[in-house]
Amino acid sequence: MRILRPRRTAGHQTERRTGAAMVETALVLPIMMMVILGIVEFGRAFMVCQLLTNASREGGRAAVIPGSTSPQVTADVQTLVANTVGVDTTEVTVGITVTPYAGGNPHSDLSLAQKRDLCDIRVVVAYDAVSFVPTRWLTGVNLTGQTAMRHE
Repeated sequence: MRILRPRRTAGHQTERRTGAAMVETALVLPIMMMVILGIVEFGRAFMVCQLLTNASREGGRAAVIPGSTSPQVTADVQTLVANTVGVDTTEVTVGITVTPYAGGNPHSDLSLAQKRDLCDIRVVVAYDAVSFVPTRWLTGVNLTGQTAMRHE
């Protein structure tokens, strides 16, 4: 004689699968969200570094033209960074160094630059000023772009 056992209904297995999926999601979702947030934040940092490098190139092009002045180039670079990155101009630090071709002490006055002097433009923004979400990973880090060109 054959013993009949009750069959499990499909509803019981579905409930069990749903519960397992919810537990797995609760375990994996926070880790996945942190990884995605890290990717976005580091991507933003690399993008801002590239924008700072582009701004320093524009500043370098303006600096090597005869008649350019340090305050004029600084203001142009700060405005460009503020427009492209989205920070206030007070958050942007622009450093200008002119190294004489014939030798001598470096200085920061573009109006004294002679032909073939090396003009170095360095643009710095704190990462805290450009981050989407305040994180501990890059707190206190400065993002930098730098360009060096010879004066015409």
